[in-house]
Amino acid sequence: MAIVQIVKEKLEIDEILKKKVNNLLKFNNIKGNLKNGYIISLINTNITYIQPHRLEIKGTIYLFFNECEDVYINDLSRSIPLKDLEKIIKCTF
Repeated sequence: MAIVQIVKEKLEIDEILKKKVNNLLKFNNIKGNLKNGYIISLINTNITYIQPHRLEIKGTIYLFFNECEDVYINDLSRSIPLKDLEKIIKCTF
């Protein structure tokens, strides 16, 4: 029986994306928790998963990928354009 090794590497948030999100929070006086994503690889396989960056605001999780103009809400089944994130947050909170 083979043992599967899992390697988890921290994925840095793109500076432009980080600045956009932090400015949105700051200008709207919203407290949120922004966390880096990860690259998760299974050694000796061709399986790799990119865990997105996460922004949590009052129980709602917004998922981001570097160089992607979409934001996913709670899971990857529903997305909105990054430019509409401020409107969604204002309507929700």
